[in-house]
Amino acid sequence: MPSPSAKPQAPTTGSPRTAYRLLALVVAMALATSVALWWTLRQAQDLAQPHQQNDLWYIASVHNELARVSLLARQLRAREASAQDLIDRLDVLYSTLDTTGRGPHVSTQLRDALPDTAQGLDNLRTQVEHWSALASANANTKPHESGSTAARRTNPTAAPPQALRVAEDITRQSDALLERLRQAVATVHLFSTQQTDQARRQLHQRFIVLSVVLSALLVGTTLLIARLVQDARAAAAASRQLAQTNRELEDRVARRTRKLEESRALLGFILDTSPSDVLLTEVESGRVHFINHRLTERLGLPAAPQTLFLPDLLHDPDTRQRFMQTLDQYGQVDALEAQIGTHAPRWSSLSARLIDVEGRLAHLLWGFDISTHKALEAQLRELATRDALSGLLNRRAFMERSTALFDHCRRHGQPCTVLMIDIDHFKRINDQHGHQMGDTAIRACADAIGQALREADLLGRLGGEEFAALLPHASADSARQVAERIRGAIAQLGLVSPSGHPVTFTISIGMAASERHHTGIEPLLADADAALYRAKATGRNRVLAHEAALPAH
Repeated sequence: MPSPSAKPQAPTTGSPRTAYRLLALVVAMALATSVALWWTLRQAQDLAQPHQQNDLWYIASVHNELARVSLLARQLRAREASAQDLIDRLDVLYSTLDTTGRGPHVSTQLRDALPDTAQGLDNLRTQVEHWSALASANANTKPHESGSTAARRTNPTAAPPQALRVAEDITRQSDALLERLRQAVATVHLFSTQQTDQARRQLHQRFIVLSVVLSALLVGTTLLIARLVQDARAAAAASRQLAQTNRELEDRVARRTRKLEESRALLGFILDTSPSDVLLTEVESGRVHFINHRLTERLGLPAAPQTLFLPDLLHDPDTRQRFMQTLDQYGQVDALEAQIGTHAPRWSSLSARLIDVEGRLAHLLWGFDISTHKALEAQLRELATRDALSGLLNRRAFMERSTALFDHCRRHGQPCTVLMIDIDHFKRINDQHGHQMGDTAIRACADAIGQALREADLLGRLGGEEFAALLPHASADSARQVAERIRGAIAQLGLVSPSGHPVTFTISIGMAASERHHTGIEPLLADADAALYRAKATGRNRVLAHEAALPAH
């Protein structure tokens, strides 16, 4: 018996390239057969279409109609027919000669091959149209004398003189015209016969080509079938040999399977007791190969799920898209901070790999809980950007964000307006009621201003009792209305000091709208500050704009 490590030897067969070449040959022959068959059917169809017979019938019909017109003309001259009969017959002949597409017409092939015949028909049509017009004009003329009317009643076959002249002209020319039409019939018949013979010879040649191509296709198909039979026999022999080898390998597989199961159980125990989150799931089906107990608890699941897709773990859609794009493009992601879970998401530092498990692509994910770290980071960020007393943006944070917002408005051609707000006689509040009351006034003022602004507006405390607000997409008129609303809200605040005394105060507001010369937020704030200075200098409790410097009321 051969050793288990020996590789099975497949029976020797011919190169698969031979079968591919035979298959390509059969396909090429099939395509050639299709082309030859289409080519032959096209010729047969052209031969079956009765273009020449139509032309022959058409010219014969014209000859017969002209003969009838000639006969009617002679009868009219002999007072055996009426002028109206001649007019009707001329209309029939004209309709037969119609080449506008409504009636029979000479085929394009015949017109190109026999231009003299086609030109003769066109000339005849012109002559018939002339005869019909002369006869119809005379017939439509109304009689003016009662004697003419009486004569027509007594002799209904009496023809008008104009109709008689038309009949004489027809009689004079009809013999020559009929002779030319008889010659045209003979010419068209000869031409049609020649065209038919030529088409039949071409069709015979194409049938010969089609027979050769079909024979080649039959030969190629026979060779391909023989090759397939040979390959089938070789495959059957290889299958028997592989079945024997497979039985020999089953014992080795069973022993290795037991070892792998023992190793997998040990690895599962190690990962399940690990302080990190671990997940192994298939990409397509979402089948979970492994998920440790720690990650199951963090996801709020009562037990390990049977299916779980990696994108479903990530809470934020943008982060999910960036995470999966990186993983699909590079096959790995390292230390990406993201929130996992849906009901109570927690921050984690995630790493992932795209690996092969049992012949299928799978996602291997592991991560560490960094929720405490992110909470401390958020607190530090809040402390660095917020004013501790009012809760508004501090001066540095306001300048950074207002600069970005101002640049955005200027880049898109949108207006924006800055409000500089200062509490009037704030020192008097501190001196009379204490610094605690001054802090209360600052917080109340910050709340009132914030309620009067939109969510898109930016508000910050620049220091002391001075506030600044940036209103994007706001013109000077709309910003003035907001400023007046803020000033009125502050004037109506009803505060009470620790000693029980009512405390009221007002504010002054300087306003500046962005212009072309404002290249940054600092010049705009300077203009608003100058307007605030004038508002305080002119009596306080008012809104002044930088341009007009006029009170709002």
